[in-house]
Amino acid sequence: MRVFAQTPPQRPLRPNGEMARNFLDLSFRLETGEDLPVLTRFEGPVSVAMTGAVPPTAGADLGRLLTRLRSEADIDIFRTDGPAAITVEFLPRRVMQAQVPQAACFVEPGVSSWQEYRTLARSPETDWARLTRRDRVAVFIPNDTAPQEIRDCLHEEIAQALGPLNDLYELPDSVFNDDNFHTVLTGF
Repeated sequence: MRVFAQTPPQRPLRPNGEMARNFLDLSFRLETGEDLPVLTRFEGPVSVAMTGAVPPTAGADLGRLLTRLRSEADIDIFRTDGPAAITVEFLPRRVMQAQVPQAACFVEPGVSSWQEYRTLARSPETDWARLTRRDRVAVFIPNDTAPQEIRDCLHEEIAQALGPLNDLYELPDSVFNDDNFHTVLTGF
């Protein structure tokens, strides 16, 4: 599979005030429109593990993403094989969409596995609006999809696991946009 050369991200070309409004909308509101009372984050280094039927290209894609997060955003993030702050679980699309039909992939707080998600779905433990700190989240990605879609999911869902949870249609220069103008992290 072709891998494109890494180019430095282009800096946003919008006024700072507009970017600040966008950041607040991304950080203090869910895609459902529900307001979030506090800004949450991981405290300290962030570990990432992959579980399930991991596709052959996912490890290298995750490695490149973590390198970018360390070098461009100065995030102390690393891959581990043990328990992790962020667990990326790969599972068959039919299994995932039986529970969440509209999702290509998604991130969920308070869980580290698909089984745990199924047990705790719609409970206070998995309610973003009740979090005061991020301790563990799971990213769920279909393992039977194209490598490019897996890469897209890794970028967007790990970015949301670390930071803003929302997507805004008015952000053409960001992965935090459901129109998928960008499939990898940008300068925004």
